Amino acid sequence: MKGDAISPLRTSAGRLRRGLLWLIFGLILLIPKVHRRRRRRRLWNFVRIVIALAAAAILVLGMARGRWYALLAAGALMLLFALVVRPERREFSIDARARELGALIVVDGRSYTDGSGKRHRAKLFLGPDRLSALDAALEVVLEIPLQQIRSLSVRPTGTHWSLRVEWAETTAEFL
Repeated sequence: MKGDAISPLRTSAGRLRRGLLWLIFGLILLIPKVHRRRRRRRLWNFVRIVIALAAAAILVLGMARGRWYALLAAGALMLLFALVVRPERREFSIDARARELGALIVVDGRSYTDGSGKRHRAKLFLGPDRLSALDAALEVVLEIPLQQIRSLSVRPTGTHWSLRVEWAETTAEFL
């Protein structure tokens, strides 16, 4: 009789253990899918809003029912997840950005002074048909078609060099 009572307990504990292992395995398989979704900003923000609304509904339901601590904990964890896990920032490498722009050569342009006198940290991307200056975030600040360049001068300034480009009634200087 004692052996009969232990047998159902062991089988249910074994089933519970196997179920938890399958749950962990399934959650591990979800990690790459979540990372892929996080790279798509709009989709991930939509998912975060849906999770936050579901978490708020679960919290309200848990509070209304009284002592449903597991429901309250699940809602709080979901809300925390929705608030903390933001979309991944897009980080371009210089090589990836050069491929995207079709640049053949990339050099450090040090700083670029635009028409209003404002200085930008710049990298110069030279492609077959244009010269592009990109800022520190690798966003295009200036784009010059090579056919329009009238004058290009390089001169030493102390330990560095200065590059001056004149095209179509405009001048850019890279110090």
